[in-house]
Amino acid sequence: MAVSVAAVAAATTTHVNRLDIDAALGQPNATNLGSRLALCLAVAGGQLYQLDTRQPGAPTSKRRRILLAGTATAAVSVVAWFAAPIHTVELADLADAPRHPASLVYAVSIYLYLLWFQIDMAHYAHRSYRSARATDPPAAAAVALLGASAWCGTAVLLLWIAHSGAAQVLGVSTPLLDQVSTAMFPIALSLYAAGLLMLPLLPALAHRIAARRLAVQLDPLWRLALRHHPHVQLPLRQDLLTRTLDPRLVAQRRLIEISDALEEHHVATARTMPELAHAIATPPVAPNDGISAKEALTALDSAPWPQPLITLSTTLKSARRPDAN
Repeated sequence: MAVSVAAVAAATTTHVNRLDIDAALGQPNATNLGSRLALCLAVAGGQLYQLDTRQPGAPTSKRRRILLAGTATAAVSVVAWFAAPIHTVELADLADAPRHPASLVYAVSIYLYLLWFQIDMAHYAHRSYRSARATDPPAAAAVALLGASAWCGTAVLLLWIAHSGAAQVLGVSTPLLDQVSTAMFPIALSLYAAGLLMLPLLPALAHRIAARRLAVQLDPLWRLALRHHPHVQLPLRQDLLTRTLDPRLVAQRRLIEISDALEEHHVATARTMPELAHAIATPPVAPNDGISAKEALTALDSAPWPQPLITLSTTLKSARRPDAN
């Protein structure tokens, strides 16, 4: 993935500065070839990355096919570049190149290669979105952005192929196709960049939001636990900024402190959650006269942790309302 991103950056940077670079080299359209070779490397790297994420330990034949396709496209581009009559004038649009079979091959070969990659990425995003939307919505949203980028990129490439093909085969100028594809190209790149950024950011953000919500839900029970057993409170080792940026630290501390307090807080046998909440709100009984509040809670609610704590904290909060019976 790092190789792919670096190659895209190199292709983009050299394309933007192609006039200065070609002038320094003394060879019109040389940078265009370099950008295409960088794109071949970028696509191959991106496909290998996707293959590793989809099929860890994939057969060597699939890797070889990806590398072979990239190498073949690069070789065709080099041969067509030397054979095409594009070495005397700098061309902003390859559709304006003199009509020649090599010009058509040079213009279209990279588009077809990129089109294969975009369609493959769109299918990958579709499958990943279907499997992730129920279990990991943030990741599904990031994948949806990548899928939208792939389909937008597919449309751009089809327009570029039609634009170059019409000029080279039919001798017809199609400036509207070029204008539309040029306008769509930044959209495809923006969606792709957003998807790549959101892949790690959205799940991390969702985990932090969930942790903050958990800390708020546990707050009534946590405060009551510390009132009866203040010694279970862990020392604060993180500064305020760290705790604010990563609320998971606060949530984990509260889970540990509540668990320790409930183990020490002995109650008489509680048959319902409100009875247990009332018993926790009052001073603990002697250890020999009851069971720990944690054991009582586990007996009342066998749901995965920390759901029993959330239920107990909610019950405590409801019992404290003025209109509660």
